[in-house]
Amino acid sequence: MNSDPFAPLKTERVKDAAAENSALLRFGAFEIDPQRGEVRKNGARIKLQEKPFQILTQLVERAGKVVTREELRQRVWPADTFVDFDANLNTALNKLRQALGDSADNPIFIQTIPRRGYCFIAPVSADEARSAEARENNRLAQGGNGQWQAGNAPGGPGRTGMAPAGMATAALAQNPPGARGFSRTRVGRIALGALSVTLLLMAIFGVYSFRPRLASSAKPPAGRFMLLVMPFEDLSAEQSQQYFAEGMTEELISELTQFHPSQLGVIARTTAMQYRGNHKTVEQISHELGVDYLLEGSIRRANGRVRIAVRLIRTRDQSPLWAENYETNIADILVVQHDVARLVTHALPLGLDAVKAEDGGRTATVDPQAYEAYLKGRFYWNKRTAEGLFAGLKSFEQAIRLDPSYAPAYAGLAESYQVLADWMLIPSNQGYPKAQEAAKKALSLDPTLSSADAVLAASAWEFDRDWPQAEKKFRHILEAAPQDATAHQWFAEFLTAMGRKDEAIEEIKKAREVDPLSLIISSVTGYLLYDARRYDQAIAALHQTLEMDQNYFAAHLYLVWTYEAQGNFDAAMGEQIKIMRLQGSPQETVERVSKIYKAEGYQGMRRAMLESANRNVAAHKYVAPYRFALLYAALGDGDKAMQWLETGFEQHDVGIVRLKVDPKFDSLRSDPRFQNLLSRFHLS
Repeated sequence: MNSDPFAPLKTERVKDAAAENSALLRFGAFEIDPQRGEVRKNGARIKLQEKPFQILTQLVERAGKVVTREELRQRVWPADTFVDFDANLNTALNKLRQALGDSADNPIFIQTIPRRGYCFIAPVSADEARSAEARENNRLAQGGNGQWQAGNAPGGPGRTGMAPAGMATAALAQNPPGARGFSRTRVGRIALGALSVTLLLMAIFGVYSFRPRLASSAKPPAGRFMLLVMPFEDLSAEQSQQYFAEGMTEELISELTQFHPSQLGVIARTTAMQYRGNHKTVEQISHELGVDYLLEGSIRRANGRVRIAVRLIRTRDQSPLWAENYETNIADILVVQHDVARLVTHALPLGLDAVKAEDGGRTATVDPQAYEAYLKGRFYWNKRTAEGLFAGLKSFEQAIRLDPSYAPAYAGLAESYQVLADWMLIPSNQGYPKAQEAAKKALSLDPTLSSADAVLAASAWEFDRDWPQAEKKFRHILEAAPQDATAHQWFAEFLTAMGRKDEAIEEIKKAREVDPLSLIISSVTGYLLYDARRYDQAIAALHQTLEMDQNYFAAHLYLVWTYEAQGNFDAAMGEQIKIMRLQGSPQETVERVSKIYKAEGYQGMRRAMLESANRNVAAHKYVAPYRFALLYAALGDGDKAMQWLETGFEQHDVGIVRLKVDPKFDSLRSDPRFQNLLSRFHLS
C-alpha cells in the first residue's frame, strides 16, 4: 500500500509540469509529444505502450548520457509495483526498439552499456513552438499563472519553463522589423554545482555579447583545449540534404579554426566525418581523440528555410554548456555560421584575452542558389575520386556564375584544378594556370582564405618550381592558420621532395595532430617513409590506414610502390589486383592481368601496362609523361625513360618534381643525363 496519500496528486502535477515544460523532441524521422503521450514517425503516430513510451522519454531527455537500470526502475516502475522488473524492462525495451526499427546489436538510437544501463545515442533537437497550444491549455487549467509552487515542479524551487537537461529549446521568435531574417533562441547552461543549473534564454537580434560563466574560473591549462565538431545530422523529411549537413560541418570547422588557435585546437574535417553515423558515446570519442569539447548539431530544411540546432558538450562530465536553435533563410547562413563559431568560443574557458573576438563579425550574405552549388561542390570534392573532382568542378563553376563575388567558390575551383593536375588527370600546364587564376581571384575577394593561399604555394612548388617561394608561402600559411591540416600535409610533401626527409616526417606529424583519422594524411605518412627508404615502417603505416578503411585507394597504391622497392612482387601484384577491383575493372581484365603475371612475371605485367598507356594516348586520353618515364625505368630502358623525363620537364609535369628522392628512379641516378636534369631543377 502506498504510504504517501498525496502521491497521486504529486504524480499528476509532475506529469502536467513535464507536459508544460517539455518541447516536442525530435530525433531522426521521429518526434515525441510529451503532452499528448505520442510518438510520431514522419508525422504519423506509431503505436507504443505506456512503459516503452516512458522509457523512451527518460532516455531522450538525457540523450548522450547513461541512464542506469535502477534509475529506470525508480522513474518508470512505482515502488509498490510487484513485477519481475528485469523481465519487464527487457520486454519494454524490445518493444521500443521494434517500434523505432532499432537493433541492440547495431544500435541507431538506444545503445546498451553493459553492466550499467542504456544511452540514447542519436542527436536530439527540441521544438517548443508547436507545443504552444498545449502549454496555454495547461496554464489555464492551473488557474492562469502557469507556475508551480516551490517544491512541486521537477527541478526544485522556482523552476518555470526549463527544457529537459541537455536539450535545446526552440521557441522561435518572430523577426522584428529590420531583423536580418533569422531567429534564434539561446540556452546558456552554466554549472554552479552538482544539482544547480542556471538557464539563460535569449532571443536578441543584432550585435550582442554572450559569455557564460563556467564552474571553474581557472585559466586554461598549458597547451590547448581540443574541440571536435561532430558531423551535422540531416533531419529533413526526406533526408536528402546530406551535402548541406556536411557543408555546415565543414564551414563551422573552418570558422572555428580562425578563433584563438593558440588556445583552441579544432579537429579537422576528415577526422570529424569518421564519426558520421557511428553513434559512439561522448566518452568513447573523448577517449579516442583526446578532445575536451564536442559541438554537435542538426539541420532541417523545409519551405525555403533551414532550421539549425547546435549544442556544446564538455566531455569530461558530458555536461551541455551551451545550445542554440536558429531558423533562417539560406542568404543569411554565413551570419549564422560566424555567430555559432563566436559564441562557442565565448562558452569555452579561454580567458579574457582570448575572447576579444570582433563584435561585428561577418555580415555578408550569399546568393542562396550559389551557396547550394558551392556546398554540392565541396561534397563532391571531399569524395576525393576522379568523378567527384570533376563533378565538384562543375558545381563550383555554377556557384560562380550565380554569385561572381562569392570567394569560397573560387577557392574550391582552384583546389579542384590543382588536385586534378596533381593526380595527373589533366595536363599540368592546363590545370595549374587555371588553379592559380581562381586562387588569386578568391584572395582578391577574401584575403583570409588559407585554402586559396595553399593552392598558390603548391603551384609555386609543383608547377613554377620556385622552391624558395613555395616554402615561404607554406610557412606564411601555417603561421596564420596553424590548424590547416592540408597545408601541413602539402608542406610535408614539399619537404620530402627537397630531400629534407626528417623535417617532412615531423611536419606530417603536425598534420595528424590536427586530423588524426584522415585517411590521406595517414597514407602520406607511409609515402614519406617510402621516400626515406624506411620500407618496413612505410608498410606498417599504410596497413594502419587500411585498418581504418580497407578500400582506401592511396594506401594500396603506396603499398605497391613499397613492395616493388623491396622486390616483393607477389605482394605488389596482390595490391595491384585490389586497386583494379576498387576501380571497377571487369573480372575478365583482372583475370587476364593475373595470367600475365603468372606467365611472364612482374616485368610482363609492366609491359602490359605500357601497352595500355600507349592505347590510351592513341585514343586521345591524357597520360602523364611521368608514368611513361617510370615504366621505362622499371623495364630497364634508360634512354626512353630519360626522353620522357625531359618531356615532363618541358610540360611542367608534377610527377617529376619528386625526382631527387623518388626510389622508382634509383636505377638512373648514376646517369649523367639524370644528374644534369637535377641540376636544371636546382635539386642537385
